[in-house]
Amino acid sequence: MPNSMSAENLLDRYLSRALESLDDPLAQLVFITSLRDPYTGHYLHEGWATVASMEIVHAALTDTHRRVFESVLNLRLPDMCSALRKHFSSLGENGLGVAKLWLEMAPFNEMIPAGCSPLTRKFFISQVHFALEVLIQAPSLTNWGEPISSPLLQPGRQPRPHWLD
Repeated sequence: MPNSMSAENLLDRYLSRALESLDDPLAQLVFITSLRDPYTGHYLHEGWATVASMEIVHAALTDTHRRVFESVLNLRLPDMCSALRKHFSSLGENGLGVAKLWLEMAPFNEMIPAGCSPLTRKFFISQVHFALEVLIQAPSLTNWGEPISSPLLQPGRQPRPHWLD
């Protein structure tokens, strides 16, 4: 086995390539989650274990899981819905049926990295629940367009009261 520094660099390259090949942060999260044993919490990739020790692989995947999870937490609702729709489509299944099953079985709970705060855990679960509900209630909704909220004003600029016009 190569020395640990070159092993970590090689592992980082493999991991970067794997993540870059995926469409979006949700797909990356599904991938990383699939490498974690749900009973022990240990991450394992047999191919990468030939390049670096199991401890190095586990540490790298633990850090990556947290980073990817954070990026999923930052998805806007339309992006989360789109990512879920793509994921369900990649399974070759009826998206509506899978969305209902996900609400019932909650497999997304396994996507939460170990050590996540209770508040962050609740936020993630509520975001996924809400996105699934949107997919179930409005399955044909595909064009979300731009946000409908008012644009932010520049600091120091006050809106002109309408009664002055």
